[in-house]
Amino acid sequence: MKEIRDTPAPDHVRVRERIERFRGPIFTIYDDEIEFASGDVARRQWMNHDDAVAIVALRPSDHDEEEWDVLLIRQYRHSPKRIMWEIPAGLCDEQGEAEVHTAARELREETDYGASRWIRLVNFVTSPGVSNEDLGIYLALDIEEAPLGEFTREAEEAEIVVEWVGLHHVTDAVMAGHLTSPTLVAGILAANVALDRGLDLFDEIHLPISEQ
Repeated sequence: MKEIRDTPAPDHVRVRERIERFRGPIFTIYDDEIEFASGDVARRQWMNHDDAVAIVALRPSDHDEEEWDVLLIRQYRHSPKRIMWEIPAGLCDEQGEAEVHTAARELREETDYGASRWIRLVNFVTSPGVSNEDLGIYLALDIEEAPLGEFTREAEEAEIVVEWVGLHHVTDAVMAGHLTSPTLVAGILAANVALDRGLDLFDEIHLPISEQ
């Protein structure tokens, strides 16, 4: 069967003009005039954005109808003006930090939990029409309470609510359109596929929680 995969194409078009419209701490907005091989010319606005990670943290469930519970967070998101259920996530903004260590750090910073078993599930470009942000989603297992006493959450993160919810219940809410965070949707569906196929098919990364 023919392999299908996305292909890097940094020189697919010629950039005739680039204007920087906005620069912030996380992303920069550019306005490009580009020319295709056909000679067609178009303007495209795009965002150069830090990459990110998200975490599907699972633990065995105490509920008869569930095998796994998943760790969710609930916080305000200003762009859609919604208080949203999400999975823990954060930016890859520490120079030289391995992606899995970023995931472990973000899990502890947002939830006060740590994990010793990690599996990389999927990655996706969050909004390819306007952004180059690539997001990797990890499955975290063998969860323990591991608060970071010196870390203080601020603004939206200070309002975070953390809750364990049955994985089937969350999956049903995703399929009903009740949960719309893209990282949660992709992560929950990917976790279901991984569990169905068997976690022994995936390469695991083991991290001592004390070093996260």
